[in-house]
Amino acid sequence: MKLKLKPGIAQKPRQVVDKLASAVRRKIKLKKPRRRGKPKPLRKGPPEALLGFGRFVANPRRFGGFVSGPALAEAITREIEPAAGPVLELGPGTGVFTRALIARGVAERDLILVELDPKLAERLRTAFPEALVLCRKAGSVTADLLEGRRPVAVVSGLPLLNFPDEEVERIIAAAFAVCTPEAALYQFTYGPKCPVSKAIRAELGLSAQRTTRIWRNVPPASVYRIVRD
Repeated sequence: MKLKLKPGIAQKPRQVVDKLASAVRRKIKLKKPRRRGKPKPLRKGPPEALLGFGRFVANPRRFGGFVSGPALAEAITREIEPAAGPVLELGPGTGVFTRALIARGVAERDLILVELDPKLAERLRTAFPEALVLCRKAGSVTADLLEGRRPVAVVSGLPLLNFPDEEVERIIAAAFAVCTPEAALYQFTYGPKCPVSKAIRAELGLSAQRTTRIWRNVPPASVYRIVRD
């Protein structure tokens, strides 16, 4: 591409830049290329995996759902009867377990999602508009916040091994306090034993049983069913 400059224009660098830019525009003819088919719609917000990774990096001790795969999600929701009644989910994060509950047949309006992270809570409200989303600590849930509902099951995505014993006891006690007497709490862990210690279970009158171990999850995980004695 040749560019003709008048004598003395080198003294005016701004004009040189403008002339060069005009020549380049004429040369490449700024037009959008044609594409076949309909364009893909833009996604609102970051992808789920990217959002989960970002929240995990921001607070790895509080966010446990980043490495929860579909096999773990299916295993932790397997025993929940779809039409039994409301289900309380603690620490839903990006909604991996939530989607598994809905896929199992639990009605979205029967879901109570307790998420401490404001960004994730807002994302959950958008993704599950019929569910009740509470942005607060799991240990602070009380019956008056549930709008008259009594959960028949609890699914926990909280990384309890990262929490002090006092907080674990507060979370488990609060969950059973708002549920029906026969409710079961399903908790996953990457550790070798139940993340709710024997001392806490004895204090609250609970028993725990491992229901399954998911080797396909990375890392491998176990699911425990915790019930009243």
